[in-house]
Formats: sequence, structure tokens, C-alpha cells
Amino acid sequence: MPASETSARNGRLDQLVRRYYAPLVSFFRRRTKHSADVDDLVQQVFLRLSQHPHVDAIRNPDAYIFQTAANALTDHARRNGARRRIFEDGGDEDSVEWSSDVSPERVLQGSQSMAQLVAALRTLPERTRDVFMLRCFEGLRHAEIAHLQGISVRATEKHFATALARISVFLDEEDGGAR
Repeated sequence: MPASETSARNGRLDQLVRRYYAPLVSFFRRRTKHSADVDDLVQQVFLRLSQHPHVDAIRNPDAYIFQTAANALTDHARRNGARRRIFEDGGDEDSVEWSSDVSPERVLQGSQSMAQLVAALRTLPERTRDVFMLRCFEGLRHAEIAHLQGISVRATEKHFATALARISVFLDEEDGGAR
């Protein structure tokens, strides 16, 4: 991207941040229980906005930004759902006693498996890796990933399938074909 386009894009992003920061803070404060999450959610909206390939071509920034905010809130709730279920009875993290019956051998095996997965992920092209991580680790749907990445839903499906196949082959090779 030429410097003049980059400068214009950054200027437009700065303008949108100045215009929408306070309304987004208000939006999230009304919808979240924890005020500590508000800044993270606002940052998530602006991160997604910065990833939009044609930010200057957004016809209705109000609708786009607040739909993105609603999506960020949904994603946030999804990620925190399991944690909330643990503490539904009114307890907090300090009152929960965490224990583990997992043997040290199992922990080592898990660490080795994670290292193999990380190595496999590093072999993937960047976009394919991003699609895989958004789907598997963030729990996003293909349509959400397509929107974030600026590609079609079908393309996200293909990237995901490619990632699964290549990771499977990599892990088979690492295990000497034992899978």
C-alpha cells in the first residue's frame, strides 16, 4: 500500500477512534458486569476495524461499528461461558479449590503434544494459521472469520480444511506414522 494510502487510512482510523471511543465505552458498560472488560472490548472493536481492508469505504460506520461491538460482546461471552458456569453458585476464583489428579507423566505428554502442535502451526501459511486459530482457539464461526479476514466463507472453510490436513500429516510424521 502506498504511503499516501496508508496515511489516509490511518487518518480515517484515528477519526473513527475519536468519534466512537466514548459511545463504545458506554455501550459496553451497559452490557457487561465487569468494568475491567470494557477497555478490552473497545480495543477489540478497533482492532477488528483496523483489519478491515477498506475502512474508508464503510458506508454506515455507526451500524458497522456497533454490529462489530455486538459481535465482540458475543465472542467475549462465549469465551467466558465455561468460566461463568464454574462460578454460577456465587463463588469466586479464590473460594474454588483447584485440584488435579493428573500424573506428572501425563503433564509431560501434554506439553510434548502442545509443542508438536505449535511446530505444526508454524509450518502453515499465515492466513491458514489465522483461520485455524480463530476457529479452534477462539471458537469463531466460519462466517465471523470470513468477515474478520475479508475473505469468503468458502475460503475460510478451505483454509481450515487445509490446516487440519497439514497438521495431521505433520503430527503423523512426528510420531513416525503411529497415528
